[in-house]
Amino acid sequence: MRTLNTYFMPMGNMDLPETSNSDIVCAPDGGRLIGVSYNCSQALDIAGTADVLIDGADSGVDIDFPATVVDTPAFAFCDANLFFGDHTSIQLQSNEEPATGIFDCTALIRR
Repeated sequence: MRTLNTYFMPMGNMDLPETSNSDIVCAPDGGRLIGVSYNCSQALDIAGTADVLIDGADSGVDIDFPATVVDTPAFAFCDANLFFGDHTSIQLQSNEEPATGIFDCTALIRR
């Protein structure tokens, strides 16, 4: 039986409201995406959301980013449970909302 581990995977920059995507990361072990920690290099003026893509397809789960000031670490939870298998690619995609901000993202995954 595997132990319960939580691990972090850097996902690169997100730029709202552009149609930008985070970097694609490959989760080595299956698990559950808990959420995303992030730090803004440009303030996120109003709340925004991003779709979670699993193996390139929209999972139907969103990450809700609250408004955040520059250089303030924050955490955004998934709006639903999202389980995935071994060697799965995970990516965030902007929803093109009126929110503006640039931030670095790191996925928090529990296996």
